[in-house]
Amino acid sequence: MSTNPTARPRTVDAPAGHWDLEPAHSTVEFTGRHFFLLPVRGSLPVRAGRVELAADGTLAGLDAAVGAAGFESGNPQRDTAVRGPRFLDAGRFPELRFTGERLVPGPGVPGLLEVKGRKTPVTFTVDELTVDGERATVRATARVDRHACGVGALRALVGAELLVRVRAVFVRRS
Repeated sequence: MSTNPTARPRTVDAPAGHWDLEPAHSTVEFTGRHFFLLPVRGSLPVRAGRVELAADGTLAGLDAAVGAAGFESGNPQRDTAVRGPRFLDAGRFPELRFTGERLVPGPGVPGLLEVKGRKTPVTFTVDELTVDGERATVRATARVDRHACGVGALRALVGAELLVRVRAVFVRRS
């Protein structure tokens, strides 16, 4: 990622305007490490989102939400614990939200990840962008420090870093 403030923001080869996220065709998956160094994989359901592209093809706004109560890792006991107050506290904070306002030189989309009311800077790397008419598919990844996001329970048993993978499908609003 460049730190040159005069560098031109990266543009997207898609029509300007408002694009709505299709939750049914989008996914958020993660991988972390258990204290035995075994991988833990899971997902969160995509709820809603939108992107606005400026006339020059730069990102003018991004807002996406996933449901904390839908956390799944394939282990019902762990899933219940992670949804609970020591981790995501889904009862009080039903959504995790990512907001961004620009593309940066290179493939990054910096923004704020809001978890349990705490906003933490996170940059997603755009791994793939496909535009087919009025439909766009974005695949992106980010490394997220769960402790920085306020999800610090069981520090000794579960690794701090999560690899988050997103597949987001957007449809251009008429």
